[in-house]
Amino acid sequence: MKEKLRSLFYKLRVRLTADEMFHETEVQANRLGALILLCSGIILVLILALTAMGVFLLPLSSVFSPTIQAIVEIIILLIVCHAVKCDAWWLKHLLMIGLVFVYARLDCMLTHKAAILMVLPVVFSSRYFSRRLTVFTSILSTVVFFFSAAWGATHGLINLNIVTFPAGTVMIATGGFLGEAIQNAGASDKMLVTNTLIFDYLPKWLMFSITSIISCNIARRGREMVVTQHDKDVKSARIESELNLATRIQADMLPNIYPAFPDRKEFDIYATMDPAKEVGGDFYDFFLIDPDHLCMVMADVSGKGVPAALFMMASKIILANNAMMGKSPAQILSDTNAAICSNNREEMFVTVWLGILEISTGKLTAANAGHEYPVIKRSDGGFELFKDKHGFVIGGMSGVRYKEYELTLTPGSKIFVYTDGVPEATDSAGSMFGTDAMLAALNKDPAAEPERILKNVRGAVDEFVKQAEQFDDLTMLCMEYKALSDTEQ
Repeated sequence: MKEKLRSLFYKLRVRLTADEMFHETEVQANRLGALILLCSGIILVLILALTAMGVFLLPLSSVFSPTIQAIVEIIILLIVCHAVKCDAWWLKHLLMIGLVFVYARLDCMLTHKAAILMVLPVVFSSRYFSRRLTVFTSILSTVVFFFSAAWGATHGLINLNIVTFPAGTVMIATGGFLGEAIQNAGASDKMLVTNTLIFDYLPKWLMFSITSIISCNIARRGREMVVTQHDKDVKSARIESELNLATRIQADMLPNIYPAFPDRKEFDIYATMDPAKEVGGDFYDFFLIDPDHLCMVMADVSGKGVPAALFMMASKIILANNAMMGKSPAQILSDTNAAICSNNREEMFVTVWLGILEISTGKLTAANAGHEYPVIKRSDGGFELFKDKHGFVIGGMSGVRYKEYELTLTPGSKIFVYTDGVPEATDSAGSMFGTDAMLAALNKDPAAEPERILKNVRGAVDEFVKQAEQFDDLTMLCMEYKALSDTEQ
């Protein structure tokens, strides 16, 4: 019993989900159906007016009654559509019934000349992507148009091809209409109805059956496509939500509160990272190993997107753990490379520049694992590229040993490190921003604080690339070493 209730509940939930999914589709189709009804009503009014004016040679008595009835039906349906705002679940059935009866009335006036009228409601019903509704409309059309054809055989525009008279038969149209002439020549109502259904309705019905089958298939396929697209949209929304969360997590993993060390006046540091995708492979880091040593990291993981972001987070944690153990920059890179190479089946790698500043003396010890050259500004000069010694990328090969070098920073000195996304920023013509343009942007205001320095470089990059899509992650870090006051010393 519990299994049956669970199964029933599941089916009900699926049905409700499907109804919600197709609700907007049905509302749009209902509005389109109301528009078709309005256009049909206008056409019927024109037919009635032109018949009364004698433009259409049809018996006014045969045209007037069904036309007025159809117009009244259309007005009632339009009022209902407006009242429920095309938002009722039952409205689609009412619209299909209305369309069938409206077109059947028009068909009975033009018995053999309006085959398309039988098809229109069924074709339109497929717009709801409901196979059941299309089958319902097909059956209803078959019955209603059968009676409209029978009625039209004696009241509508009769086809001479469905009656046979002996040679020499004289047909006299007393009222000037073809139907009266045929009946005066001896054709009975039974003969007209029988021949109309056999020679006129039956061929139309055969073509209509083929159209109905095609419409049912279109409705079924359309529904499957809507469901498939809905599933894709749900998955895309979930992926987008997860990527947004990953972006926030990645941003939280990097230092992002400034001033970073408000109680330390000896230096000022600022960094930014703008990924090309939702998440990126670039990363920066800075932290105090102890009160007198500041560690700075700038790195660029191979690839982009989620894989690079995952590799980036692992690399960042390993680098930071090794640095906090008091190792030298070269040893930090060597041990990090060994840890990554021990389990790197995807063969990803990361380029790293890592420097440790001894705050009390200004001595900077750094090592470079295949990363971009740093840019140094001396206290009495501008920014210049410093071509340091490069080691092999981390994760590329086990057993690599790295060399380190030393720089002495004086008060007013700055160091700028970055990833290749800055000099390799590309405009729409395929030209790169370049190192020279980066140096020019740095020297636009070399005395500015680190935050302004980074904004000057980013502004120059944006002005260069203009509307071109960002090709790579843009990551920059600038640190200024400051003089201590006498009281602070």
